[in-house]
Amino acid sequence: MKLSDYIVHFLADRGVKKIFVVTGGACAHIVDSIGQVSKVRDIDYVCVQHEQAGAMAAEAYSRTTGVPGVAVATSGPGAVNLISGICCAWFDSIPALFICGQVNVSELKGESGVRQIGFQETDIVGMVETITKYAYLVTEPEKIRYHLEKAFYEAEHGRPGPVLLDIPMNVQHSEINPDTLEGFSPPLTAQTAGNDTLSVRSQEVIALLQQAKRPVIIAGGGIKFAKARKEFKEIAVRLSVPIATSWSALDLIGHDDPLCIGQYGVYGNRGTNFCVQNADLIIAIGSRLDTRQTGGQGQTFARGAKKVIVDIDENELFKERLIATRVKPDIAIHADAKDFLVAFGNALAGVSLPDFASWKNQCVTWRTKYPAVLPEWYTQEGSVNAYAFVKTLAEELAETDVIIPDEGGNLVWTMQAFEIKDGQQLFSAFAHSPMGYALPAAMGAAFGTGKRIICIDGDGGFQLNIQELQTIRNYDLPIKMFILNNRGMAIMKQFQEVYFDARYEASGRGYSWPNFARVAEAYGIPAMTVYNHDEMRAKIQNALHMNGPVLCDVMVDPAQKLIPKLVADRDAEGRYISKPLEDMAPFLPRDEFNANMIIEPLEGRGEKKSSEIN
Repeated sequence: MKLSDYIVHFLADRGVKKIFVVTGGACAHIVDSIGQVSKVRDIDYVCVQHEQAGAMAAEAYSRTTGVPGVAVATSGPGAVNLISGICCAWFDSIPALFICGQVNVSELKGESGVRQIGFQETDIVGMVETITKYAYLVTEPEKIRYHLEKAFYEAEHGRPGPVLLDIPMNVQHSEINPDTLEGFSPPLTAQTAGNDTLSVRSQEVIALLQQAKRPVIIAGGGIKFAKARKEFKEIAVRLSVPIATSWSALDLIGHDDPLCIGQYGVYGNRGTNFCVQNADLIIAIGSRLDTRQTGGQGQTFARGAKKVIVDIDENELFKERLIATRVKPDIAIHADAKDFLVAFGNALAGVSLPDFASWKNQCVTWRTKYPAVLPEWYTQEGSVNAYAFVKTLAEELAETDVIIPDEGGNLVWTMQAFEIKDGQQLFSAFAHSPMGYALPAAMGAAFGTGKRIICIDGDGGFQLNIQELQTIRNYDLPIKMFILNNRGMAIMKQFQEVYFDARYEASGRGYSWPNFARVAEAYGIPAMTVYNHDEMRAKIQNALHMNGPVLCDVMVDPAQKLIPKLVADRDAEGRYISKPLEDMAPFLPRDEFNANMIIEPLEGRGEKKSSEIN
C-alpha cells in the first residue's frame, strides 16, 4: 500500500470525515490519496484559500465533532502559515493533527549548518515544538503507524492539544505493508490522581461545603473537553450552588437556569463578579483561572474564600514562578474533570448539605440589578448599540445553532450580552485570540455539524481571512455572518483612551475598511446592512431565514464602549494599580458599592503593567 493512502485510511478509521487543505508540491501525494480514498471511504478534503484558515477550521471541526480536526499543508510557507491555528489549539487545549509535506529526505539540511537545501525546506518541527504535544519529522516509512498512533494518543489524552507530523515527499509515496507496521503502546503509568485519591479529596471538598455559607462553582472549558457535561449537570443539581462560568464554558449551562449567575472576570458581568468575590468557597473545575478571569492579582481574587481547584495540568495548579498572578489553592486536585466529577458524585451519596437558598437569592439579586444590557440602550438612534444587537440576535437563534465570535470588541460584546440557550454551542479561540479566527472556524463548524453557524465578527478581524468568503460560497455553507462594524478597533481605542490620552494611532488614524456588503456580493453571497434599531430585528430574522450563507453589516456606534470592565489606577509614581475584580468601571457610587460587599472592601493595589489588565 502507498504510505499516503495508509494515512488517509488511518484517519477515516478514527472518524475524520473532512481534511482542510491547500495543495502544494510537497503535500501532493497526501492530497491525491485523500481524493482517491474518498471514492471508497467517507472522507474527503476541503479546499480553503489560506493555510491559516485551514488550521483554524480544523481546530473548530474538533470542537464541534469531538474528533480531532486535520489540516494538510505543503512545506515552507504552507507549513508556517499553519502556526497561528496551531496556537489556537494549543492554548485552548483542542486535539488536532497537522500534517505537513516536506522535501525528500535526501534534501534535508540536517546538521549541516546551512539554512536550506531542498526548495522550500523549513524546519517546521523545530518551530512548533513549544506549541504542540508531539511534533515529529517522519523519515522512516515503516514507522508511520507508530507516529500516527502516538500523535492521536497525545492529542486526546491528558490535557488535549495539537500534534504535527512532517512527512518528506519520498516517504509519502513509499510502499509499505500495513500488516508489518510497528504500533504505539500507550504508557501504563497514571498521569493524574487515581480513584482512591479522588475519593479522599472529594471528602475534603464535602467538608468545606458543609462549613460554607456562600459557595460558588466556577465551571471551566475543561469540563467540555473531558466530555463531562452530563456529570457536571448532575453535580450542579445535587449541590444546588450558584455557578459562574469562564468564557469557554458559557455554553455549559443555559442563561435561564436558576443556578446560572453568568460570566465573571475582567470583562465579566458586574453582578457575577460580586458573587465570586463575596464567596467563602470557590470550587473551580477545569478552569485555569487565568488573569482575564482573576484580574491579574491572585491575592485579591475571591480573597475571603477557600479555593478548590481541579485541573488536568499539574502546572496550572501551582504556577510556582507566577507569584503575583497565582491563585493559591487550598485543595489542589490533579485530575481529569470527568474523573473528579464521577468520584465527587459517588462521595456525595447520602451526604447532607446546607441549604444555600438565601445565598442563591442574593446572587440572583445582583445579577438582576446589574444586567448586561441596559433598557436605555435600545433607544439609541442613528446607529446600532452592540449590546442591544447581540441580545436581540440571541433571542432569535435556535437551540441547535453554533455561535462563533471573533476577537476584540465583538468578542467582549458577545460574551457579556449573549444569553445562551440549552443545546447551543458557543466558542472562540479564547486564549490565543487571533483576529480573523471566526470566519474559518465557522467553516470548520459547518463541515463538522451541518448546522446553521452564526459568525460574529468585527470590521477589523473580518478582513484578516476575508478570502474565505470564496470557500463559503464554493461549498454553500450555512454561515450567517454578522459584522459589528464600528469603523475602527474598539477595544484598542478604549485602551488608548486610558493609557495614551485618546491618541488612536493605527486604530483610528490610518485604519480603513471596505464596503463589506459589496465585497460579499462580489463573491456571490447575499448581503444586507443594518443602520439602526428600527430595522435591526427584521433584518436579523431575514438573514437567519435565508438559505446558504449571508452577510449582515451592522453599523455600530464608533464610540461604543466595552463596559463594565476592570481598569487600573495610576499612582503618584506612575505605577498602574489594578482594581480588585468586584470594582469595575464605570464605578458605582461608593455607598452602593459598599452595600454590595459582604467581605471587607479592598482598594486596588499592587503594581501591574497596563498590558496585563487591558
